[in-house]
Amino acid sequence: MILLFLVLKAALSNRRRGCIFLLILTCSVIYFLSVKPGRDLLIQPLETKYSAIQNPRIDSLIVLGGGGDASLQRLYAAYKIYRKNPVPIIVCGGDPLGKDTNDSAVMAAVLESWQVPRSKIIQENRSRNTQENLEFAKDCLRKNKLQKPGLVTDAIHMPRAIQIAQNLKIPAVPLPCDQKYEGNVYVWYDIFPNTGYLKDSFAGLKEYTGMFYLVCLVYLQKIL
Repeated sequence: MILLFLVLKAALSNRRRGCIFLLILTCSVIYFLSVKPGRDLLIQPLETKYSAIQNPRIDSLIVLGGGGDASLQRLYAAYKIYRKNPVPIIVCGGDPLGKDTNDSAVMAAVLESWQVPRSKIIQENRSRNTQENLEFAKDCLRKNKLQKPGLVTDAIHMPRAIQIAQNLKIPAVPLPCDQKYEGNVYVWYDIFPNTGYLKDSFAGLKEYTGMFYLVCLVYLQKIL
C-alpha cells in the first residue's frame, strides 16, 4: 500500500521515471512474495527455529486459538500428543468478533467428540489475541497447579508465541505444527505466482512485525 501510494504521488507530480521505477518495484515485491522460493526465504527462519519434540516432558498442553482451520490444525496436533500422554489440555480463545461463540468452547466440543474426557479440558474463554491467550492460560496453569506446559501453535507462529511466553515467565515447551516450509526443493513451475504462497508470506510478515513490536515494548518497559 505504501508503494502504491508513492506511485500515485509520483504520477500526480508528473515524475514519469519515478512512477515507472515504483511500479516495477511494487510488482517485483508482490511477485517475490507470491512464489515458493520467495515465500520460503521469508518463513524458513520462523518455521525452523523450533523442531518437533518426540515424547515431551510436560504436565499440560496449551492450544492457542486461531479461528477456523488454524485452530483445528493446532487442536489435532495437541490431540495426537494427548493420546501418548493424557495431560490436561488448555484451549484458548474468547469471542473477539462478537459472534456469541467462544473459540475455546468450539475446541472443547471437538475434543469431546474425539473422546477426550471433559475433566481433561480447561477452557480459557476471555482472550482476544495471542498475548491474552497466554496471559489467561497462565492463570489456568496456576489454578490447576500445572508447571510444565507444552505450547501448541503453527510453526510460523511459534517464535512470537514463545517470545510472549518468556515475557510472561511461562516455562513453555514449544510443540509446533502445520509447517509450510518443506525444504529447498523446487520444480520449474514454482516460478509462477500462487495465492497460497502470498498468504503464507503475509503471515510471515505479520509475525516479524509482531516480534519487532514485542522487542520495542520490552525495551520501552526497561527504560521507563
